[in-house]
Amino acid sequence: MNFDAIPKLSIIKVEKLRLRAYIGFIDWEKVNLQDIVISYSFKYNSSLATKSDDVHFAVNYKSLNKQIIALIDNKKFNLIEHVAEIIFESIQAFSPEIQHIKVKVEKPYALRFADNVLVKISSEDRYNVAMIALGSNINADENMAKALSLIQQLGTIVQRTKFIKTKALKFEQQPDYLNGAILLMTKKCLSELVFELKQIETMIGRVRDKENKNAPREIDLDVTTYNYFVIDKDINELPFLKDFIKELQPNITID
Repeated sequence: MNFDAIPKLSIIKVEKLRLRAYIGFIDWEKVNLQDIVISYSFKYNSSLATKSDDVHFAVNYKSLNKQIIALIDNKKFNLIEHVAEIIFESIQAFSPEIQHIKVKVEKPYALRFADNVLVKISSEDRYNVAMIALGSNINADENMAKALSLIQQLGTIVQRTKFIKTKALKFEQQPDYLNGAILLMTKKCLSELVFELKQIETMIGRVRDKENKNAPREIDLDVTTYNYFVIDKDINELPFLKDFIKELQPNITID
């Protein structure tokens, strides 16, 4: 096992961010600014950041916080549920490294005889969408079938491409590949999903050639997109990956 691949998660918390907004169904001209209190937290794989002490490998929570303030402060909303959803989506869209998001929005003294009304959202209650690319050129039909069966244990496969034959591009002295992609709904965060896929590769029998990273393989499983972020760095070198994205997630813009 490659222990360097095991995620090292850190928690970032922002507590009691106090903003003001117009909230309610009544005539906006009669609504005064109301206090709302926002708290949120998330985890991310901080292994590179802690090892290097380099801010470029960390999640910039200051920029994220400024973004949330700009979205909420002095704006008009009917529901605090909507406010919480805006914050959750903003955090989720900030970086693919962010996971385990929790958001709490409080509206103090919103009800008579009650100190507080609050809404909570947790990513544990939400599904993530990931496109996973599969490839094999050793017993390809058999190993691709095994991979699909094991991936189903990580979530629900909602769509898949046809499997196609492609020539090896980076190391040409090997058999053609069978390639395809699936769209997976999963509660796994990105680092968990990547780790689980590497475990599946090992279970199917893949042995990594340290001298030739592009050697023939029993199975190759890569997260190509995750929550509409393009993750795979090889996308510009493997044209069929772009075709898979256009087929399964046409709303993602790729160069």
